[in-house]
Amino acid sequence: MSIIRSAIKSSLCLRRVISRSSLPFLQEWRKCLSTTTEQPPSSPSPPSPGGFPIDGLNKPSGSGEGRLYGKFSGFSKHTLKTDIMNVLEGCNVTPEDLKFSYMRSGNLNPAAVYVRFPSLSSYDNAMRAITKKGRLYRLERAAHYQWDPITPYDGKVVVLHGIPPNAIIDDIDRFLSGCLYHPGSIQFLTIQELGYPKRVALVRFTSQTQAMNAYITKNRNFFLNKRIALQVLQ
Repeated sequence: MSIIRSAIKSSLCLRRVISRSSLPFLQEWRKCLSTTTEQPPSSPSPPSPGGFPIDGLNKPSGSGEGRLYGKFSGFSKHTLKTDIMNVLEGCNVTPEDLKFSYMRSGNLNPAAVYVRFPSLSSYDNAMRAITKKGRLYRLERAAHYQWDPITPYDGKVVVLHGIPPNAIIDDIDRFLSGCLYHPGSIQFLTIQELGYPKRVALVRFTSQTQAMNAYITKNRNFFLNKRIALQVLQ
């Protein structure tokens, strides 16, 4: 009998221990079976259009994709749009997404190329492509207000360097004889070179092919006893 009583007592003690230790689990289990409806956690509201913290990222109204602007530099003065696109291969950039910015001094050398990327991932791909090239190229963030005022020349505008101070439009017409350009597009511009004024002429051609043809046939030719250098603006 004493053995049976001690066994019953041990069983009762063990049952109390189990019931106390399992109390939190039972509460959680009852909670899972509860019929009370719980409200799901509220999700954060989406950011308002245009409220992005990244400079240069603008989302046009009605479009789900943003545009990112970059400033590309470190290239030579003879670089073309096709050369930039080869560097940025795989970034979904078109010639219309490139704008050359030229310095108003010296020989109108390109200071930078502003690039309009279709998305942030496209900009990131460009950064990886430039790093892979291992050259002195540099790409940094730019803003829309830097991109917008730049005039695209699209390889159709040719600059005539070295023209005499007394040159007139008729002289330019004679020099460009045989080339297809817009006669009313000839403009004279004064720039600074080593602190001295320098006169150049800008001429818009009918196409990129005609502008390149003028560069090939007229570059380094003489104009009013002066050798003229031609430059195609991108």
